[in-house]
Amino acid sequence: MKKYLAFLFMAFLTLQTTFAGDIITQDAKQLPLVARNFINRHFTRPQISYIKIDSEFLSKKYEVVLSDRTKIEFDGDGEWEEVDGKRNNIPATIIPAHIKQYVEANYPGVSFTKIERDRGEVEVELTNHLSLTFNKKGQLIDIDD
Repeated sequence: MKKYLAFLFMAFLTLQTTFAGDIITQDAKQLPLVARNFINRHFTRPQISYIKIDSEFLSKKYEVVLSDRTKIEFDGDGEWEEVDGKRNNIPATIIPAHIKQYVEANYPGVSFTKIERDRGEVEVELTNHLSLTFNKKGQLIDIDD
């Protein structure tokens, strides 16, 4: 029985590595339409340095790096998961309205450098080096410096 399970496990790993692979390109047509629209809507004259397509067994992920070093991660459907300006400001149009209002009221003059969505939570990093996490109801649940 152990040999059978070990064989199945090895077969699964072999299959996964056979179909997995990264592709590096500059061709925006390799991105899902939703991702291309997101980039064009929120970034003025974006210049793509490269696109990394991470193909796994049953899914894909996309990482786009712009010429200003901004990194955008998309899921397989082209929905954004993270936008990281690498300490530079990211477009405020990406930030949900309730988060913008909270930051404007509590931290005037501060901009956003990163936003990440994960399991109903949204985390933003600010130019004052604070990290704020909001739940799906829009309530602040964590502040980290």
